[in-house]
Amino acid sequence: MADEGTLATTAQVLLAIGQNASAAQVLEANTNYWIRYAEDFMSADLDYDLVANYAGLTYKQLYAMAASCKAAIFGLSQNVNTWRLASTQQKAHILSTEYEEAMKIIRILSA
Repeated sequence: MADEGTLATTAQVLLAIGQNASAAQVLEANTNYWIRYAEDFMSADLDYDLVANYAGLTYKQLYAMAASCKAAIFGLSQNVNTWRLASTQQKAHILSTEYEEAMKIIRILSA
């Protein structure tokens, strides 16, 4: 299966998800869905269609990082009980870190 997103790739999402994810959280069909969801979220947040206007974007890697962080949040939140980490606190910390990183990049890009 090929990547279906524009801003980020499955590989970038997998890096953001990390090594302790479950099989469902790293399934490419799911990561493609989460990438598209992240793209829509970012486009709505910036009030600018990032996918339609991708060719004219600068800082594409920042958009990719933000989209992969957002997609990772959706993936990791899919079923936190299957996420192989020792504690709920570890899971919450990683989700919080991913969210803050995505939002920081979105704030930079919207300035």
